[in-house]
Amino acid sequence: MARREAERDEVERPFIDQLVSMGWTHVHGPDLGAERSYDEVFLTKRLAAALTRVNRLAENGEEWVTGTQADRAIGNLRRAARNIAGRPLLAANRETTDLLLHGDLVKGDEVHHHGTDQKVHYIDWDIEDPERVQRNEFLVVDQFRVRAAGAGKDGEVVLDLVLFINGIPVAVVEAKSPDVKDPIGKAVRDLRAYTGNPLTDDGRKDKERPRGVPELFASAQLLIAACGETAALGTISAEEAHYAPWRSVTPDYRDDRALRRELEETRTADGRRLLEPGAELTEQHKLIAVVLKPENLLNVIRHYVFELPLKVKEGEPAKTVKTVCRHQQYRAVEKIVRKLRTGRSPLDAGAENDERGGVIWHTQGSGKSLTMAFLARRLHSSRDPELNRFTLLVVTDRTQLQDQLSAAVRVSGSDIGVATSQADLEGRLERAGRDGGRSVIFAMIQKYLGSIPGLGDTRGDDRALAEDFEQARERVAAGADPEEVADPKPDEATKRAARREFRECSDSPRVLVLVDEAHRSHTSVLHACLRDALPNAARIGFTGTPIMKGTRKTTGEIFGLEPGGGFLDEYRMREAERDKVVVPIRYEGRTGPAHVRDKRELDEKFEDLIAPLDGDARQRIRNRWAPPTGRDVAESTSMIRAKARDMLHHYVLGAMQFGFKAQVAAVSRRAAVLYRNALRDVRAELLARVRDEFGPEAQEALRQKRSEEYTRDELLLLRAWHYQELLRRIDFVPVISAGDEQKSGVWREWTDKDKQDEHVERFLEPFPDLPPDNPWEVVHGPAEHPVPEEAPVPAGGLNPWSAPGPSATVPAAKPPIAFLIVKSMLLTGFDAPIEQVLYLDRPIQDAELLQAVARVNRPSPGKEEGRVVDYYGVLNNLAVTLAAYQGAPPTLGATRLSDGLPALEEAADLVELFLVGLGVEDLSSRAKVSEAMLTLHDKEQRATFDRLLRKFMGALDRALPHEDALWQVPNAQSWTLLQKRVRRHYRDAPGGGFSVRGYGRKVRALIADHLELPEIEQAIAPVSILATDFDEIVDRIPDLRESAAEQVQALRYHLEERAQRDDRPVYRQLSKELEEVLREFDGRWDKIKERIGPLIERARDAEQPDSEVADLSPLEQRLYAQLGDRLSDHPSFAVPDTAFLRTLTQEVCAEIVDRVKLARYTGDDGDVAELQSHIWQRLRRAGLRAQQGGLGPLQGLSNSLAGYAQDHLESFRAEGRAQ
Repeated sequence: MARREAERDEVERPFIDQLVSMGWTHVHGPDLGAERSYDEVFLTKRLAAALTRVNRLAENGEEWVTGTQADRAIGNLRRAARNIAGRPLLAANRETTDLLLHGDLVKGDEVHHHGTDQKVHYIDWDIEDPERVQRNEFLVVDQFRVRAAGAGKDGEVVLDLVLFINGIPVAVVEAKSPDVKDPIGKAVRDLRAYTGNPLTDDGRKDKERPRGVPELFASAQLLIAACGETAALGTISAEEAHYAPWRSVTPDYRDDRALRRELEETRTADGRRLLEPGAELTEQHKLIAVVLKPENLLNVIRHYVFELPLKVKEGEPAKTVKTVCRHQQYRAVEKIVRKLRTGRSPLDAGAENDERGGVIWHTQGSGKSLTMAFLARRLHSSRDPELNRFTLLVVTDRTQLQDQLSAAVRVSGSDIGVATSQADLEGRLERAGRDGGRSVIFAMIQKYLGSIPGLGDTRGDDRALAEDFEQARERVAAGADPEEVADPKPDEATKRAARREFRECSDSPRVLVLVDEAHRSHTSVLHACLRDALPNAARIGFTGTPIMKGTRKTTGEIFGLEPGGGFLDEYRMREAERDKVVVPIRYEGRTGPAHVRDKRELDEKFEDLIAPLDGDARQRIRNRWAPPTGRDVAESTSMIRAKARDMLHHYVLGAMQFGFKAQVAAVSRRAAVLYRNALRDVRAELLARVRDEFGPEAQEALRQKRSEEYTRDELLLLRAWHYQELLRRIDFVPVISAGDEQKSGVWREWTDKDKQDEHVERFLEPFPDLPPDNPWEVVHGPAEHPVPEEAPVPAGGLNPWSAPGPSATVPAAKPPIAFLIVKSMLLTGFDAPIEQVLYLDRPIQDAELLQAVARVNRPSPGKEEGRVVDYYGVLNNLAVTLAAYQGAPPTLGATRLSDGLPALEEAADLVELFLVGLGVEDLSSRAKVSEAMLTLHDKEQRATFDRLLRKFMGALDRALPHEDALWQVPNAQSWTLLQKRVRRHYRDAPGGGFSVRGYGRKVRALIADHLELPEIEQAIAPVSILATDFDEIVDRIPDLRESAAEQVQALRYHLEERAQRDDRPVYRQLSKELEEVLREFDGRWDKIKERIGPLIERARDAEQPDSEVADLSPLEQRLYAQLGDRLSDHPSFAVPDTAFLRTLTQEVCAEIVDRVKLARYTGDDGDVAELQSHIWQRLRRAGLRAQQGGLGPLQGLSNSLAGYAQDHLESFRAEGRAQ
């Protein structure tokens, strides 16, 4: 099946059939006919009819919009959509979206509105009323042709599917055959190209990408990439990584089986089932069934699409990105809405407690803040008065978390208030649920409750965490309840004391309390207070951490559990990793046990920690600290310095070179400050080593070694040399609470709230001017302050000998912060995608451990995993550190670095078995690689090789830098070299080139040098036969078969590319002769090489302009060739002489330019017909006559030239401007 047929039959047609079964109307694009012109993106006739249908008087339902008012509203919408010149598409989309959501203001009717201004709504958004939903027209158009503003036929593109509501394009679907490689990625890249804002890593040249038609996307809210087997949802500004599949069908369907039954029972107009029994229910089915159901689409566009601010470097203009909910966020919010609608409040008859609550357990990092924002928008933008009057009270227990949540919810458009005191909170709550009280209130209620276990103020808390950890372990060993030890519950007396702090503020049932971190036992205290302050409120608990068995009962009593004891919604770590909502976490241990059981174990731990020091230093520490306590060891300056050295080395070898940052969790506030000093000291030590030990001689010696042979210390010095400019500038900043030292101000820089906020903001900012991620380019140049001074500092890629740190030419005003050092602050609820490593040097257990580990799982471009490096042994024995979960410990969400080794070995075996199956067993020489390259002549085999190699490279990237993974690096180098040769030889990739951007960054850094060795590059022929050294390199290939095959592939690629750009007869003839040669001399490479040479020369000759027209413009030269080909190939015309053809070319070109440069020329059918008429007259005046056939041949020639002009309209217009 041809690719286009596969897209139509396996993707587009099932997509359309399912939409039609849900109430959509389908029209084939060309059948729209006179309803539109190609440069109009709106279906204005349908829109005008919808405006009359949608806008009705509230009192009697009569239509009131006149034709004049409809025209005005349509005109304003069209102007907003077309106003893209000189401003980003996102700005035009914002203006258009505002009109769609809120309507356009027009002068009202004198009779009905007494002349007052009224809103004309383009869409009826009332999803609660099925009859009003049906007032909208839902139309899907396939093969929708649209022309870019000001462009001609060469500016036209055909979209696979465009979804309209009332004639307004709101969604665009790009379909790809499931048989192509990476169909969803290809679809996303095409979608972004259509928007006129292609992805930065698209990799295709401008002429290879689809033409941009941004006007169509000015009103588009959703973009969908589909391939039949799956589909991914995104927006106009979403990166490829942000397109997400839709895996849930609840709450619209009970489960997947319910959707399957519906699809199996539904038949198309011609009797086909939407899903045959036994066929797979795909993610495309799910996305269509949920997102594109008419009322749901209205719901998603109105409530689940936001613009979010992006983090930018200091001094850069603000940026936003348009985002749409993921399936788990939509699912959770809609379940909450259903509970609010169907559950009983305490005021309803027969209700003993509130029945509208529940618990949302969504794993750490899965978008809880945005889920709350979507909920606020869903409630407050609803047309249902039962929903839009709700006041939301969001209760958090940390200031930083409150700031983060309030910033996220602010994009919902709801009024936001942050309670600054108990009196302020009570005043706000008095208006809750009443007229004028609709808002979102944030409060930290525990701040007003005094000293309550689990809630008390921990500012300046310098408890000995190590001793607390040991005491807790001993209590559990003695028989105490591990859960009570980990999270002690307040007693009844404490609850009663807390309840006296709050009075009743509102008895309205239109209050929804959202409690963050609902897994904590102190939630019962908050509940007691809130029950008094808001006795009839609904309550939803959010948690990102598994709830302990005992706490689960209490949590259920507070928020309510579903039948069977389940939560209202769950989204676990495994799902989040599969959806790429979070990145996987890997951990590695650096020391011994997490706790000290006895004197002998403490001594062993002590000796373990001082092992890196020399003998005299070890003895001095023994004398000072013997017998040491656990805290003594943890706060020892020498111990901290030794660990800080290891942390910095680990950071330089890993996260720093990719632009990521780190966090240190220390055992005490004092230890946090000591870590800052130690990290600064060991940084100076490392830079000194670079200066003294890594001069030109050391560098040259290292260049002589293969990268996989570098020792860890050699690689450390190399990386530090690369990134010395950044390494010199980075800062290490404690963020700790204030204590008794506050009066002296000794730690004010680290404890002051304003300074902490500034430090966190700087930590979240990217490093300044990171080197470009180009592993193939090596450019050498001087740095401003190189270390050592006489050593040249390269600037460029990621391979071991390119890519230094950022340029020193524009020093940052303040040093970039690379490390945050904390005790307890920022270990929970801190959302920092730029953080990749957590260095753990403190005891930590149970829920706090699960939350701390999740600090590094936030996704960020280029971040393929998070790392936890354990210096305290916390992760060595999860039965101890997660004891509170009583025999059923939850998944930690992190795996050991070594856990990836078996998968790596398996993936390597699969690649090796595949190659051996083809007879490829040795790639040690150039000749062997060439032989393997020719063996992979079958396209399907090449696709299989790519797939297996991609799996292997991914496994290698996940296992690195584990030393047992390094032995696979030679395989990675050999196999990617073969892949490079194969891709270049068969010209499989766009442009005929080769890129390994799909591989992990650690792997790319290791294979880059090998792929760019001069002896390798010099053996690979250029992509194009027009390259000056093509013949020279091909002639140097010793193997006759390889040499001839290279010529065949190069010529075939050249002819296919030229045929797409300029379909001249010479290219068609050469392609025909090439295939004849291959058929006639099948396998006889000497004969093929003998015949292929002249064909290549003729192809080159076709590129050379005739000497007679060398002085003409490039466009005139191309038109000269077109005219010559057309006249020579047509039997009715005599072969023209050069002088006549030259003159004729200039006259025809001038005629075309004169016509298309007119402002009124739009390129529609009438314009093209008029252009053809003028060309015909010009040909006649020039004296061109057909020898036979009358006027028909001349008519045909003028038609083809008008078509050529339209296909190259921009070139002819540019010619006019140049004149």
